[in-house]
Amino acid sequence: MAYSIFKSIKVVNPEIDVSDIFDVIIEDNKINAIVKNFDEVILSDKNPITFYNCNGLTMAPGLVDMRVNIGKTENLKLTQKVASENGITSMVLLPNQTPKLNNPSIIDHIQRQSEDPSLPKVWVYGAATKDDQSLQMCELGLMAELGAVGFTNGNKSIKNSLVLRRVMSYAQMINRPIIQHAEDEDLSGLNQASTTSIRGEMNEGEVSTRLGLIGIPSCAEVIMIERDIRLAKLTGVHYHVAHVSTRDGIDVIRKAKKEGVKITCDTAPPYFALNETELLSYNTAFKLSPPLRCEDDRLAVIEGIQDGTIDAIASDHRSRSNDTKIQPFSAASIGASGIETLFLLTLELVHKKIIDLNKAVSLLTTNPSNILNIEKNKIDNNKKATFIVFDENAIGKIDKNNLKTSPTPFHGRKTSGKVLGTFINGHATYIHKDLEEKIKK
Repeated sequence: MAYSIFKSIKVVNPEIDVSDIFDVIIEDNKINAIVKNFDEVILSDKNPITFYNCNGLTMAPGLVDMRVNIGKTENLKLTQKVASENGITSMVLLPNQTPKLNNPSIIDHIQRQSEDPSLPKVWVYGAATKDDQSLQMCELGLMAELGAVGFTNGNKSIKNSLVLRRVMSYAQMINRPIIQHAEDEDLSGLNQASTTSIRGEMNEGEVSTRLGLIGIPSCAEVIMIERDIRLAKLTGVHYHVAHVSTRDGIDVIRKAKKEGVKITCDTAPPYFALNETELLSYNTAFKLSPPLRCEDDRLAVIEGIQDGTIDAIASDHRSRSNDTKIQPFSAASIGASGIETLFLLTLELVHKKIIDLNKAVSLLTTNPSNILNIEKNKIDNNKKATFIVFDENAIGKIDKNNLKTSPTPFHGRKTSGKVLGTFINGHATYIHKDLEEKIKK
């Protein structure tokens, strides 16, 4: 048997609201003990044993990223590797891949392709409808049997109300959530069904007017949420709003929660860390969906995180080719990398004293697992050793040239925090040199 001892490490356990210094003993792929002042002499006759001197470091459950778009399924292994280097031990793929995840055989193929126990666990959403016009429901039951944890049209809304009602009714019967990209595409100018459509480019307001870019009104989000809440009440489904970005949207969700509607939501770092003024530079790295909103909306997202209206934070990862981003703003692709900055930017909320570390970790671990009803990573006796080790206070700066995925809207941003180790099912999947220096074998 192989043993690892993490000596004097701060353990963050959001499920029981614990944050204290412990010694953590790992035996093979499970947590053997979490104790104070463990006497390593007890294991002196055991071999092999790895001893980590973790004074000043922190351990937390492995992160769950509930919104990842890899573009093509052939990018899966690379995305898993990059995710593990940034503390993500489970990730959920959106169906907008190539090929689209809209039938049971493709779901099964992805599950089989990602079975390596030393890499992040891959979960998948099934496409809610077979076509982008939301006219034909997919085989939800069969996809659920093969592992789909929820249903969504990914970065497109399920816009046909009758089809959505049917999807919600079926999803409720098989106990799966509906995840919605809440955006009225006609109002946003994103509906390609009409040749007269004008594609929205950024948030509508003073900045879009000054820049001469076509605006997307913020009410396009809340209009969709309000419609969906009525259908969620009608069907009893678990309804989840993805990457919520506006005050009006958050207010409506908050009200629905108080009324007992089974509703949850997430946001992504751009919506609590940036606002529309970033686009004054015409930098296409800031061209996102939903678009960056006004400062009042950004503050509303922070308020929603603080009071629990927002249940989770996801990366909203959508890596793009640099060739598609060096186009004029109107022609440039939408989206940005997120898996390499998710943890660092969430820690920013802790350092600014907006939320505490336990809450930050719960937004990235426990809450996403609860929303999707998937296996939770726990730091507890006899649980799988799937966790991260990090330095809360390591000073750094996000440099797009050092990232393995691109583009990033956070180039040049100063950070506090660094992932030093990711352990999945007892495997040391990623060890930073700073943690290697603390190993005594």
